[in-house]
Amino acid sequence: MQLKKIQLLFVAVASLIFFPGQASGLEMETRYATVIYDTVETLRKFDNNLYMGNLKYLLQGKKSETIQDEVCNKIDLIIEKVETILDMYPAKIKVIIVVYSSTEGVQKDFQRIYNKKTDYIAFYSPIENTVFYSAKHASLRVVSHEIAHMVVENYFAVSPPPKIHEVLAQYAEMHITD
Repeated sequence: MQLKKIQLLFVAVASLIFFPGQASGLEMETRYATVIYDTVETLRKFDNNLYMGNLKYLLQGKKSETIQDEVCNKIDLIIEKVETILDMYPAKIKVIIVVYSSTEGVQKDFQRIYNKKTDYIAFYSPIENTVFYSAKHASLRVVSHEIAHMVVENYFAVSPPPKIHEVLAQYAEMHITD
């Protein structure tokens, strides 16, 4: 319960940090994630670039009246599919997902957290249990890769070495449409 309170506090603070021009960033809850984004247009771009391919049939019958519903359904489906691919089912998953309109926000957050410059289009921060995406570069493979990092990190009591982490994330990315 204490962890949940800390995560919710982080979401509130993150909203102010990530989207300082607004009173708070927009957010929505999925079964496994809190998704933070700055505008509906950013979310729409993320959704449009997150083409589900042959996984689309798994979304049939799910309520998708709004763009928010559709993204929530996609995120939850990807998390469940990655868990199945890796055969890793963490006891409890509640991750924060931050979606920026471009890579600039992703890169600024990487520098803020790790004090290093990068050209990443997405990354998972185990320190904050947060995945950062550029809506412009969102794809099923990119989203699956970062979600795999989150699943691996939350599955093991002690995090595997970085190379193992990366191999598992690449494996999930390659098999997401199987």
